[in-house]
Amino acid sequence: MTRLLLLISLCLLAACRPGDDGLALQRDYLQRLDNALETDGFTDFDIRSLSQYRLPPRRERLIEVPELRISLLDLVIDAHSCPRLQQLISQRNSSLGKQLVPSQRLGYEGDLLRAIDDCLPALPPDTALRNTLQQLASEKRQQLPAVFWNALNGSQEFERYLRFAEQALAVTPSEDSAALDALEQLARIGAALPEHQPPEAAELEPWFFALYASDQGGQLITSLASLRHNLDNGSELLEQRQSRRPICPQGRPTPRGRILQNIFVKFYAGGLQPYLAQVDQRGQRWQAALQHLQAVDGIPPTTRAYLERLVGDQDSLWQDFRAATARHVKAWQTLLNSCGLAPGQAGWNSEP
Repeated sequence: MTRLLLLISLCLLAACRPGDDGLALQRDYLQRLDNALETDGFTDFDIRSLSQYRLPPRRERLIEVPELRISLLDLVIDAHSCPRLQQLISQRNSSLGKQLVPSQRLGYEGDLLRAIDDCLPALPPDTALRNTLQQLASEKRQQLPAVFWNALNGSQEFERYLRFAEQALAVTPSEDSAALDALEQLARIGAALPEHQPPEAAELEPWFFALYASDQGGQLITSLASLRHNLDNGSELLEQRQSRRPICPQGRPTPRGRILQNIFVKFYAGGLQPYLAQVDQRGQRWQAALQHLQAVDGIPPTTRAYLERLVGDQDSLWQDFRAATARHVKAWQTLLNSCGLAPGQAGWNSEP
């Protein structure tokens, strides 16, 4: 109940947050650039294009994991030796235990394996129960990667963190290290399976909650997509104007060139570029964590394809954003150099 109330409170708080200055900054910059270049306009970023980054349906991401159980009756004669194991098996066989959510099951499986490991030394060798527990533990360990992926793919916390948002990151975003820490920690847990058991449920719970509590996973997706679109639009404006009507046809500063130099200094270097740097900095850690997650054994094909579309090394949202950033820098360098107005050139610091 406490967890449900916290989730509801977060949703209400999210609904009361102010407007999105990240998208506003991008559009203002692009509008100023278009006006200064006297071009034919640009295409606004369409929020509906983000649907390509929607997670596949949950049913396509879940893995069928057979139930492996041991009857509580099998432990009665040795209950005095393995009380913790008896308690866990009793819990799992109860009505509440049968309704464990996927993230809770991951923690339960770790607890069960630890309880079996603690119990085995207390049992006589070559007994039926000992052999049964050893077989159960072996099969449970083999299932851990599938249980791990179901814990992520079946959780609303993971889904919410990767759900694209209608808002981009703010120009001055708040700190969001808890969610990134959680993503990195979950990737480490998955990579260690099945050799190492997952943590207990009480330790896993805060990491899943940190993902749910963060708006910035989805906002980062929106920032990367909108910046890629708007930077490519800006580059197209700069490149087309230079190819059709060069700003400085004689290679010397012109009044139009000075106007564009001011746009570059005040609205690109002084406004958009710091925002780009923040998005890139957060994106690097986010991309690395998702790539580590993608490398965890047993990942469902649909989840692998989805993460590849976000952070893969080729044709991904992340790589397209980096390429658009580099293209825009080059377009500005080309234009300013052609006018003698680039940093380091004579016209850079001279008065118009």
